[in-house]
Amino acid sequence: MKYKKIKTAVIGCGMISDIYLKNLKEKFSVIDLDSCADLVEEKAREKSEKYGIRMRSVEQIMSDKEIGLIINLTYPSSHYEITKAALQNGKNVYSEKCMAVTVSEAEELYALAKSRNLRLSVAPDTFLGGSWQTARKILDGGMIGNPVGFNAVLIRGYHLVKNDADDLKRKFSVMYPGGGIPYDMGGYYIYNLINLFGPIRRVWGNSFTRNPIRPYLNPNHSRFEENFAVKTPNTMAVTLEFDKGVIGNLFITSELFGNETIFNVYGDEGILYLGDPNNFGDRIYIKTRGDEKNAISFTHPYLEDSRGLGAAELAWSILKNRPQRISPDMGLHVMKVLAAAEKCGETGICEILNDNFSRPAPLPSLYYGGECDEKLLCD
Repeated sequence: MKYKKIKTAVIGCGMISDIYLKNLKEKFSVIDLDSCADLVEEKAREKSEKYGIRMRSVEQIMSDKEIGLIINLTYPSSHYEITKAALQNGKNVYSEKCMAVTVSEAEELYALAKSRNLRLSVAPDTFLGGSWQTARKILDGGMIGNPVGFNAVLIRGYHLVKNDADDLKRKFSVMYPGGGIPYDMGGYYIYNLINLFGPIRRVWGNSFTRNPIRPYLNPNHSRFEENFAVKTPNTMAVTLEFDKGVIGNLFITSELFGNETIFNVYGDEGILYLGDPNNFGDRIYIKTRGDEKNAISFTHPYLEDSRGLGAAELAWSILKNRPQRISPDMGLHVMKVLAAAEKCGETGICEILNDNFSRPAPLPSLYYGGECDEKLLCD
């Protein structure tokens, strides 16, 4: 049976757009990539020429009744505006993380999508990758017994080191509301935790801004040694308890140097050592009672950088008339968890969440390689 492709447009042609456009054009047959738009016309023109698609204005894309899916790759501060306009114009939406800057904005988008019977998914989609689907199969299969706890750490250094040219190319969005590392990277960790354990029930901890006033550090920047105000949390340390009873710690900061990633799951019969949630195919290791730490073979494809995978899965869910795996419930839940962490820091009181939704269905593990990998997204 030949399925009709979903005509798709990308809004936002910044750094992350290249891998999306490449994959949407070459990897996923369900996507009919039609056009792109950006406030900076030069960016849109470059992507248009590079990928053989039309350069259009946001208004032209919104008013085109044949566009069925909009992929929102704008800065976090624009996610709410673009997604809302797309939903109001009858478009399904796949947005980069997070859904919006505030919980109230995210709740409005969630309600709007539901009222219009439209699909809304929010990145990241790495949990659909081979590494994380393999981890899901291992846990669901009981290879480390019953999961009891986890420990997850992300250390990065987001500092004001750019020159003027770099700053123009990509703004310090990680220093503005909705762009700090809990929002920029926290979604990768929380989505993958939800994939493994389901919804989060209780949150303890703190999310705050360390050194909110800091100088530009690069002598080649026109504002060298002038102060800059950081307007977003840049450090988060929380304990998360899940509906399934699993409990663990998540520590994220952009205040250090270098990169460090830890993601371990502890069961009553073993330990699962996972990779970077920002990646699709990091190696997995397992250690069980009386054994050494051993590498595990992957049970699923999509090990390379497969951004766009979630948008393709969304498109197939429309054609197959089934729920998409990246539900809007997940996107809204992440916003509530991040807000709860900030509130805990202010009140010192544990925050209780009452969101009820199911874990995303795992992808099938029977695959044949090459172009046939996309068949997994149909089911």
